[in-house]
Amino acid sequence: MLADAFLFAATRLTSPKSRPAAIRDAIGLRARADRCRAAWAEHEARTRAAIDRAIDGVAVRRTAVVLGSGLLRDVPIERLSSMFNKVVLVDIVHLPTVRLRVFLRRYPNVTFMTRDISGYDRLAEQSRIKLATGQEDLGVRLDPLGFLRKIDELDLVISANVLSQIAVGAVSRLHAKDGQARIMPEDAVTQLVAGHLDGLAQLPCKTVIVTDVSYVRRQRDGTIVESRDLLHGVTPPFPFDTWDWPVAPFGEESAELERVHRVIAAEDVAVDL
Repeated sequence: MLADAFLFAATRLTSPKSRPAAIRDAIGLRARADRCRAAWAEHEARTRAAIDRAIDGVAVRRTAVVLGSGLLRDVPIERLSSMFNKVVLVDIVHLPTVRLRVFLRRYPNVTFMTRDISGYDRLAEQSRIKLATGQEDLGVRLDPLGFLRKIDELDLVISANVLSQIAVGAVSRLHAKDGQARIMPEDAVTQLVAGHLDGLAQLPCKTVIVTDVSYVRRQRDGTIVESRDLLHGVTPPFPFDTWDWPVAPFGEESAELERVHRVIAAEDVAVDL
């Protein structure tokens, strides 16, 4: 607990724009990743392999962006750094331990961007304008990834196990005691998930996404006691690979239940208009 408290304080200093709740989530993810290292190994390896495949599909390698870079356990950062002129790691929180790893490994072309890529605040702003003006259609897209168009020589964008977390984070914020749930549209989470995929589809460069799309909780005898769509009704892109990820193996959340997520990997994201 003392180590977590120190890490929280250090993260507040290095990522002052990050919400405290997001920092706590990042620290919790780090702890769970350590506890579940063996159970998560295949998922992390297959995520890296999917990104490696995308790297191989890029002819000109100037700038690569990783959305949801997180702990870098599932990101082939050494290969990205060696093959691209510039690598930008984008996340809502960058733990000091991750920053230190990049510094010690001497990746001079790797930079950090602290940013909430969910589009939640923008959607809330649009909702307030609609309520104030009575306009139902403001004639503007959500465009949560619009900032990527300002990055020069962008050749590869990687969405690394972040899409479902956008949905989880949005649900959590909607249930917070700030009143925003009253002004947000009923399909707010669906809009945010769709906005991420649409943002990837609008990019003129190579894209690859790895995301969990659903999960089941099941007993030791295989009986499923719960299932959930993590994309809230949004159809994911067609995958070139799929696998199961035991996010919470037996003993992590319950002695008699495990939670297993279904993961997809897809390239050149496109959405139906």
